[in-house]
Amino acid sequence: MVHQSVWTPGADVTRHAGSLIPPNRDFFVAPPLEIGQVTSAESTLKTSTQPVSTPFRIIICLLVGLLGVGITWLITASAIFTGIIGSLFVLCAYGKTLFLHYCSYVGENGIAIYTLKGDRQNIAKAKVLRFQDATNLYTSQTQHYHNFFYNGTSYSYRFKQKSGQPFELGGSYRSRRGWPKDKDAWHLANTAELAWSNYLLPLVDEQLERLGYIEFPMEGYLQAVRVGPAFMEFVMKDGVVQRVQVADMKSITLGSGMFHFVHKDAQWWSGKGSYSFDYGNIPNAKLFLLCLKRLTGIAWN
Repeated sequence: MVHQSVWTPGADVTRHAGSLIPPNRDFFVAPPLEIGQVTSAESTLKTSTQPVSTPFRIIICLLVGLLGVGITWLITASAIFTGIIGSLFVLCAYGKTLFLHYCSYVGENGIAIYTLKGDRQNIAKAKVLRFQDATNLYTSQTQHYHNFFYNGTSYSYRFKQKSGQPFELGGSYRSRRGWPKDKDAWHLANTAELAWSNYLLPLVDEQLERLGYIEFPMEGYLQAVRVGPAFMEFVMKDGVVQRVQVADMKSITLGSGMFHFVHKDAQWWSGKGSYSFDYGNIPNAKLFLLCLKRLTGIAWN
């Protein structure tokens, strides 16, 4: 049986990864009006997918478990090890036959994620963020290694809201070189960050006209970084503001999740003229990069 999708994307709407949306995707809940015009969407559910009945799931799990027990017993002849492997086979079969699907939308004014579990007739669980309710976005990505071998990348995109309740998109993927596959949930977080940055642009333009710079507040000894036309200002915890012309910078680097700005007259023994801060500690990091490129000409790939 083929189901009709509740919502049909327009020709200008892509997947979060930027590719075309497959025609068999089932968007089981329409995007809410409060997130504005939808720019990208994704669904893990196909129009032809049907939930597996409970009795059939039990039979599949038992058969897969018996298969795991048989294979393990032939290899090890260990009752304990055989029981463990058999249980893992059952859990794997349970997860594979579980009816659990997501559809998500990124709009000009917000994000919406819907979860459908158990059956098509169930009410989908909603998770919606309106950008007007958010204050800042903090992002981080960490590559993990074990014995010098890449073991995956974890990420966190955490929106702070006026209500105090954070809205977080997080997870992990395995793709050391290049982006994850188009269906990976990381693309939702990445596209949401871009939409949020575009949403803030009119606000930062107003701040630039009013103050002459754009401020990015932080926590710690370095309280804020300001970006202005051809200059940067570093606001210290003691209230001291140090302005540096970009032309006077000796080095500007971003590596291992850390920004480093070093003045040509920096004193290595005192640390004066050298400014470092964590990428994950600066709010709206992608917007910070956009402002750096636009106002100072500093850019990273």
